[in-house]
Amino acid sequence: MSEALAQLLSLAEADAGLRTLAGRLADLDREEARLRSRLASEEEAFRRRQEGHRALRLSALAKSGEVDSTDEKIRAYQHKLDHDIIPYKEMEYLREQVAFLRGQLDTLADEALQLMAEADADEGKLREEAIAHEGRRRELEEELGALARRRAAILAEQDALRVRRDEIFQRVPPHLRGHYERLLGSGGSPVVPVVGGMCGGCHLRLVETTVEKVKSEREVVTCEHCSRFLYLPPS
Repeated sequence: MSEALAQLLSLAEADAGLRTLAGRLADLDREEARLRSRLASEEEAFRRRQEGHRALRLSALAKSGEVDSTDEKIRAYQHKLDHDIIPYKEMEYLREQVAFLRGQLDTLADEALQLMAEADADEGKLREEAIAHEGRRRELEEELGALARRRAAILAEQDALRVRRDEIFQRVPPHLRGHYERLLGSGGSPVVPVVGGMCGGCHLRLVETTVEKVKSEREVVTCEHCSRFLYLPPS
């Protein structure tokens, strides 16, 4: 194999390695997006759970406040009945209100106690759920940390391979560099094997003289169909 073809083949291998690393980085990007989506969903779900508990606690407190307010009204009306001189109609009205509010008070007190009991029980559940939530969040963050370390390793490998690729590229004869870069930009490998008399890139049959030139390994040969550089793989 000629020196120029050997350099082209090494360059193609380096570019293939860079494409592989780019693909691995893209996979990591998708995995990171998935993990961050899961983490955001986890945080949002627990936030809604906390809001639900706060709403229950506020409802219990509001009901307790309603009990206190009703009791204050009863005390105020009863004080007026016991100590003030008021018209008969107002007295009857206040007595009716006291009776009505006392009937309400027991119901309100029962409801307040029930809501407080529910809020206390829910608070215990929330503490357990917070521990589980923290565990899930920590696991996701650890996965993200491991992913970041993998990305850093790939980026380091990518940087080293780019340096090596540049060194190889400089050793390729100048008149072949431009053609190689144009082939690289069109997709696929610019350097392909001859297999069974066919180009390993476009898979079309090569003329016999082209195959013979490749076999002689005295010059750099290109496919007459796709212009890729050709080489003969080890038998």
